[in-house]
Amino acid sequence: MDSESIAGFIGLGIGLLVLVALSIFESRTYRREHGGEGMVHHWTHQHLHMPHWRRPRH
Repeated sequence: MDSESIAGFIGLGIGLLVLVALSIFESRTYRREHGGEGMVHHWTHQHLHMPHWRRPRH
């Protein structure tokens, strides 16, 4: 491996670590502001319980 590919892998690793750290921070902040409800739970509650998505049952 040459030095450019090593530097690229190091940059990729740092970028992924920053992305994971920001995601964890955002998730904790959202949970704290919304009384313990997580983002995924909030999204599924808002979008998957819509009546027009359900098939009519006979």
